[in-house]
Amino acid sequence: MAKPERTFGLIVGIEKYHETAWNVTGGGPADDALKFAHWLYRRGVPRENIRLCLSALEENHQLIGEYGLIVEKATEQNISDIVTNFLSPKSGDLLYIFWAGHGLITSERERRLLCADANKQNWQNLDLNSLLVLLGSDKFKICNHICIIDACANYVLESKGRPTNLGGKAFLSGQPKQDSQQFVLLATREGEKAKVNSENKTGYFSQAVREALAAANGTFPPDMREVTEGVKQRFNSLDKKQLPTYFYSRSWDGDIEKSHFNPFDIPHNIQQSQARKFVGRDEQIEQLRQLLQVNDVVAITDVTGQGGVGKTELAIQYSWQYLEDYSGGCCWLNPQGTDLGTQLINFGMVHFSNFNPLEQLDARGKVLYCWKNWQPGKVLLIFDDVKDWMQIQPYLPPKGSRFKVLITTRQNTGLTYPSLPLGELSPDAALELLAKLLGDEYVQQEMETAKKLCELMGYIPIGLYQIAAYSRKPGRVLC
Repeated sequence: MAKPERTFGLIVGIEKYHETAWNVTGGGPADDALKFAHWLYRRGVPRENIRLCLSALEENHQLIGEYGLIVEKATEQNISDIVTNFLSPKSGDLLYIFWAGHGLITSERERRLLCADANKQNWQNLDLNSLLVLLGSDKFKICNHICIIDACANYVLESKGRPTNLGGKAFLSGQPKQDSQQFVLLATREGEKAKVNSENKTGYFSQAVREALAAANGTFPPDMREVTEGVKQRFNSLDKKQLPTYFYSRSWDGDIEKSHFNPFDIPHNIQQSQARKFVGRDEQIEQLRQLLQVNDVVAITDVTGQGGVGKTELAIQYSWQYLEDYSGGCCWLNPQGTDLGTQLINFGMVHFSNFNPLEQLDARGKVLYCWKNWQPGKVLLIFDDVKDWMQIQPYLPPKGSRFKVLITTRQNTGLTYPSLPLGELSPDAALELLAKLLGDEYVQQEMETAKKLCELMGYIPIGLYQIAAYSRKPGRVLC
């Protein structure tokens, strides 16, 4: 239980950035933050306990004065000062953190939250992981924390302009406290984007949180498990390709309860998507999910036999969307690379503690060691681009075990496993992909030519990527 007068809030809403190209069109995060701060105030939390940091678009400045709360800058320096100098020494029952704005996942799988003063030369950001560790340490007096984060968790590749070292604010923590409790509710799992309803100027996740809080019948603080289930139920009716997730931890010594597996802890080496856009395969992802629910091994095959239909990309998209279902990890294997047994051993030694097969074991013994000593939980193994069934046979896990196997292959003969045949896109999906690659306006001006090009490329994704790359070169035109 927490008394409202002993509750604090750090509320952040950022829709305007120093890098203007990153602005949230139409807004939404600032209003979402304001409404959450007002919810705290109406529950009896004193104004002086609520630190509200906003960066609103010019057209939304009129919102700022609506609730009579003091508004501060949402810069990296100001927010980190509030955490370390204002909140850390406070004696209280509960801290709420609400954040709406851009976020990303680093190559080291750290969630970062971009601040209002971020730009391409200086990616000002907060390290969420280190913040959570600080909150649970003896450097922070408030023991109980509820963090609600409406931010993307997608990867931004270095090749697209993100620096290898993001820098930003990483918080220093003290010794862990045994009486610390945290509930973290995230809008997205790894690899996903948090969508904004631009028409209503709100994040779909933030709106679902408000509705779930309103359904809590005025209880303070609300039962966050009930709130989360309410949020998830609301998302079931939306097609936003994001799945809210949460984890709850109590004490530092391993006493952790996970209603949904902590996404920070799921080991994986899922390949990065090479597709700039992914369209027309939602039905196949759902079919793949259903097949893997009832089968140990499933193959994604190529009905054209020519390649380029997107088998690997479908496996990547499925892995990211359903990573939370595989708490034992997701291991991506390349039959054309290093020995498969070595790849399995390397994965285990990198990701699991006390995983160290004896050198005296032969190749078969080491593979059996993997199945016996893998981290608990359901596991997904992906064998990508299989050319010879006999090559992977010795590395398949026991039937009926917790291991699921997904295979991508051009082969259509000799299959002994259930398969998902993948062919060309539908004409509409192919046109949608071309429009996303070249721009809607560009394709609209040459609609008939674009349709003929899709037909000429056989509605195959790789062909559309090639024609788009050709058309984007200086002096080239679509026709």
